[in-house]
Amino acid sequence: MRKTVKIVSMILVVVLLGALLASCTNVSQAYADKINDAAEKKEYITYDQVLEDLGENAIDVTFLKSGVIIAVDGCKTLEDLEDKLEAGETVKGIVVTVAAGKATAAIYKEISEEDF
Repeated sequence: MRKTVKIVSMILVVVLLGALLASCTNVSQAYADKINDAAEKKEYITYDQVLEDLGENAIDVTFLKSGVIIAVDGCKTLEDLEDKLEAGETVKGIVVTVAAGKATAAIYKEISEEDF
């Protein structure tokens, strides 16, 4: 009986830790709001900081630190994103507009091929 309780407890802890880690993503409306608020105050979040904050989900579609950075949970490359879109999946993510190394605007929305 004790062994069963220990196993169930361990499984529960692993599931809770996984849920906690999954909720720690910056691919969210809250992060888009943070970027927009900073831009309004002219206290821009930098290109490098956006890439760091979005981590492996960041798909950099910029040239000389100007363009867009798209991030979708579970998509590490532009090809991953294109595959999901071609499969007809609804994909939500963040699109960050970057100009001269500064994040000037962001929106959290359903992503389409027109975003890149």
